[in-house]
Amino acid sequence: MAYRSAFGRWDSQASVRSKPVRETTEPTDCYYPPELVTGYPELRSELAPEQLQHLLTLHLYAYLDFTVQLESLIVLPVTARLGSGRAGLELPPAMRRDAMAITTDEAWHGQFTFDLIERIGAQTGVPPRLPETYEFQRVRGRLRESVEPALRHAFDLLITYVSETLISTKLLMLPRDERLPTYVRDVIADHGQDERRHHAYFRALLPHFWHSLGRRDRAVLGALIPEMISAFLGRDESLERHCLTRAGLRPDRAADTVRALRGTGPAERLLHDSRACVRYLVELGAVDLDMIEERLTA
Repeated sequence: MAYRSAFGRWDSQASVRSKPVRETTEPTDCYYPPELVTGYPELRSELAPEQLQHLLTLHLYAYLDFTVQLESLIVLPVTARLGSGRAGLELPPAMRRDAMAITTDEAWHGQFTFDLIERIGAQTGVPPRLPETYEFQRVRGRLRESVEPALRHAFDLLITYVSETLISTKLLMLPRDERLPTYVRDVIADHGQDERRHHAYFRALLPHFWHSLGRRDRAVLGALIPEMISAFLGRDESLERHCLTRAGLRPDRAADTVRALRGTGPAERLLHDSRACVRYLVELGAVDLDMIEERLTA
C-alpha cells in the first residue's frame, strides 16, 4: 500500500512553524477538570477550597510534565532512529522525512510545555513540585528489562506506537474546558493538532514494523500491549499521593485515601481511549481483541 503522508502542509500547519507563542491570559479558579481527578467528590470533604484549587493545579503540572517526559524519553529517540534510517526498517524516503518532522514537533512540545509550567506557577503561586517519575516510566522500564536485549529497539518502537495512537480523554477535554485559562487551553490544543498527524503516521508505520518481526517476537511483544496501554492511561497511585500531600493532606492520610479509592479505576476510559490503537492492531492480526479487553478491565 502506498504511503499517504499527513505532513504535506507541515510547513504551514505544525505548531513549531505556524503557531504564535500563547500569551498569558487572566487567571481562573480552575486549572484542571475535577472530573479527571480520581475520587474528587470524596476529596471535597478532606480538603479546604484553597487546597482543592491547589490540588487541581498540581494535577495539571503532572499532566504537562508527563508530556515532557514522554516526548523526551520515549518518542524522540525512536523517531530520530526512524528518520535517520537506523530503526531496522526499510521505509520509503517520505516516511523517514515525516519521522524527522515528528522529531522536531516533539522537541517543540517539550519546550513549550516546560514554558507553560513556569508561567502557570508564576500566575498561581503554586510551586510546580513534580514527581521524580511516573507510572508509565516504571512500567516501561520493567517491561523493557523483561525482553531480551536484541528485541529492545523493537520494544521501544512498539511502546511509541502505543503512546502515539492512544486518543487521550485529557488531550481532547482540556482545550474545550472553558473553566481553564485560555492560554492553557490554547497550548494544549496546539499540541493536539500536531498529535493527529503523528497518530496517522504511526498507524501507517505499524504494518511495516509488525511484518518485520518474526512469529516469536510478535508473540512476545504482543503480550505486553495491554500493560503498555495501562501504563499510559491507568491510575498512577504514586502520583495521586504526591498531589494530595503537596495540596496539604498528611502523608498517611493521603496514602489511606488513595488506597480507599482502589477499584475505582477508569476501566471504561481505558477501553475508550485505546480503541483506535487496539483496532489497528486487531485489523493487522497482531492481537486478539478479547484478550486486550479482558486484561484492560481486570
